[in-house]
Amino acid sequence: MKVSKVFFFLAAIGTTVYLFRNSISRLVINVPLLRKWGVRLAMNIPYIRNKMIGSMFK
Repeated sequence: MKVSKVFFFLAAIGTTVYLFRNSISRLVINVPLLRKWGVRLAMNIPYIRNKMIGSMFK
């Protein structure tokens, strides 16, 4: 019973984020502190970091 409640809760959060992804991304881009945090978070992901560094020195 608890697993289904957790799954439902996570699915609801995921659906909400998916539906409002454009407004969330605009909010993150317009707020400097959130933008800085987002870049730091993205640079911790190896695939994104390699793509960004590879395109900068191309």
